[in-house]
Amino acid sequence: MLSVAKWSSPFLRESVGEFLAPAGPRTAGSEVLLLRLISLPGDSDPGAEVRQLPVHVRELRARHPGSPVAVWIAEAPLQVVADAARSAAGAQVRAILGGDAPDPDVLRAQLTHPLDLSSFVLRWASDAGYLPPGVEQDDVRELLDAAPDVRTLERLSLNRQVAARTWRSRLQQMGLPNPRAWLALAHALHVAFFVQRNSTEPLHLLSERLGMLTVANMSQQFRRVFGLSPGQVRELLGAEPLLHRWFQNRA
Repeated sequence: MLSVAKWSSPFLRESVGEFLAPAGPRTAGSEVLLLRLISLPGDSDPGAEVRQLPVHVRELRARHPGSPVAVWIAEAPLQVVADAARSAAGAQVRAILGGDAPDPDVLRAQLTHPLDLSSFVLRWASDAGYLPPGVEQDDVRELLDAAPDVRTLERLSLNRQVAARTWRSRLQQMGLPNPRAWLALAHALHVAFFVQRNSTEPLHLLSERLGMLTVANMSQQFRRVFGLSPGQVRELLGAEPLLHRWFQNRA
């Protein structure tokens, strides 16, 4: 059985809310949607719901593009758990939880890691309707997967041995944002993940650890890329609410 639960900011253990129908109202981005799977003894085909996981993930992303989607496997046999984990990974779900109650620390750790960032962003953008489905965008992948210290297109172009103007032309032909915008997004996401992972530390200490000198520098970056303050970014969780704002601002 699949159902959807709402987990609202500040993402505490006791804040898991009522279950929602997938066709519910569009959320504001301060919620995580938990796709909850329960497989009880006697189910005729427990794998049927598992096979539908990617479909449900796409539907939730289309209806609620600003809310992260996580999979919560409450009760299920071992084989069902394994199959569900594979299906969720194939749908680029960035958090998979287990047990009777989801652990907020585990959720935060999973939703704020930058691994496979480009694959996730492209799948999410396709599911959310911001990019055409099935389009291979290797140029975008390299921009999103650039190391956090690569801040300029010229440096990345030199490493890739491709002229910056060629890169710009390719993305322009596909109707996509320019390479500098993707690079700025990638770096801002890395900073946002760091802020979200360390949500209890003062912002000025986080800025110093990031080498940004002052919170003002972080604030300028977040407002330029996401239209949000550092405090607002910290109140969110994961990349989805930030990506949603970035694509909307460029629409």
